Amino acid sequence: MEIKKYEFKDATVDGAIEKGLKELGLEREEVDVEVKSYGGIFSKATVEIIVKEEEATNEPLVSEELPVTSPVTEDELVEAENLAGEFVTALVAKMGINCAVEVNRKGEEIFVNITGEDAGVIIGYRGEVLDAIQYFTLWITNKCGKDFVRVTLDAENYRKKRCETLQNLAFRLAKKCARTNRKVELEPMNPFERRVIHTALQDNKYVTTTSEGEGRFRHVVISPKETATKTASEAREMTYGTSSSFKRKGAVKTRSFGGNKRKF
Repeated sequence: MEIKKYEFKDATVDGAIEKGLKELGLEREEVDVEVKSYGGIFSKATVEIIVKEEEATNEPLVSEELPVTSPVTEDELVEAENLAGEFVTALVAKMGINCAVEVNRKGEEIFVNITGEDAGVIIGYRGEVLDAIQYFTLWITNKCGKDFVRVTLDAENYRKKRCETLQNLAFRLAKKCARTNRKVELEPMNPFERRVIHTALQDNKYVTTTSEGEGRFRHVVISPKETATKTASEAREMTYGTSSSFKRKGAVKTRSFGGNKRKF
């Protein structure tokens, strides 16, 4: 099997790696990285990201994880669009469900939308059926080739709703993590859902996210950032002082203003 290598450049090595992982839709543990250049004042750092073959077989890939490795011609896009529509339409008919299939294309990405009273059957539990159909649609559309045309399969706007649900979950658990200063482990998710969590919290000042586990048990872990914890601790110390400083200095002295005190 051909080894997939991708080259990325940025101001720093870490920046180039982060840029590559984001564009490829992969996580750090799913790739090997080779530094080509550390860059300088007038040049950028260059890294080569190599996709690990064993990671690719753990679970089905969804379209968001498949980079377009070379330009696709207009004729190839038209053919891919027709193949996607024909496959999903035939599958829906064989399943005997009452749904309509609509196919359209934006740029180099094909969108297949399924609507109808039986759309829930296509979605399945947590979108598992939808992901499986999307995987096979992607494979057939590209004729099992190495140059991927992006395909996104949706039913009754499920993916947008699921994305919003996951984002709200991420924000809520991030607050809990920051408040308790403890890690929070989410339930196992597919690559697309894990990436929604990672993306939602990538700029969060107080927490960071990682993925742990293998295959179907792979899940996101939200952890407090060490710098954020230190900052919060310092803020509390500045506000209230430590117990040792209280013993050493005693209670803070106060002054009263206004008229003379009177005893009653």
